[in-house]
Amino acid sequence: MSNKINKISRSGIELFLDCPRCFWLDVKFKIKRPKEFEGAYIGSKYDPLLKNYFDQHRQNNNVPPEIEKHDLKLFNDIKKLKKWRGSGIEFLHPQHNLVYYGKIDDLLIKDDKFLVPFDFKTTISSNFQVYESYKRQLEIYGYLLNKSGEEVLDFGVLYVIKIEIDGNFEKIEKREIYILENLDYEKYDEILEELVKVYKSSEEPQPNPNCNFCNYFLKRKNLEV
Repeated sequence: MSNKINKISRSGIELFLDCPRCFWLDVKFKIKRPKEFEGAYIGSKYDPLLKNYFDQHRQNNNVPPEIEKHDLKLFNDIKKLKKWRGSGIEFLHPQHNLVYYGKIDDLLIKDDKFLVPFDFKTTISSNFQVYESYKRQLEIYGYLLNKSGEEVLDFGVLYVIKIEIDGNFEKIEKREIYILENLDYEKYDEILEELVKVYKSSEEPQPNPNCNFCNYFLKRKNLEV
């Protein structure tokens, strides 16, 4: 018998929150949702550049001005940061016998002690919208850090790259900081209790009524020709 402990990623937790049925199909049968294009490709190109940007400041032992003006510093434990970027922040839940994990972009620090979740976002729109999923992403990172014994403040930071094309087809790049306050880490204890019930269930759960994916396939299934 295998002693392997299964893992559920931050995106897996987000999938459960979005639609329990899609989550169940994913973890039970490896049936993945079709991918949506939401600037993810652009983000994947910018993320390594931004990590290098902040790492260069770390190596030079200074703080980028856009971070410093918010009275924040860069997290400077390179060994931990490398691990949390690579394999992720991992939390072995003793009752669930599951590892929950999330791979971070970066981390900030306040008062040389408290951690602040920090993530990069890239948009091709001049109007950046802070979706609830962005807040949940920071919350899950904060939750995992807390469970790892770290002291985490109840706010997070988004570093947003806005890309526009002007009338001469020249790229204009703007960088802005967004502070997300009142992050709630404690609620994820209860959320994971609900998640593990679905994870271990042999019965298909009800979909989120607003899930476009489930609605599409259910309509096809029920189509009468």
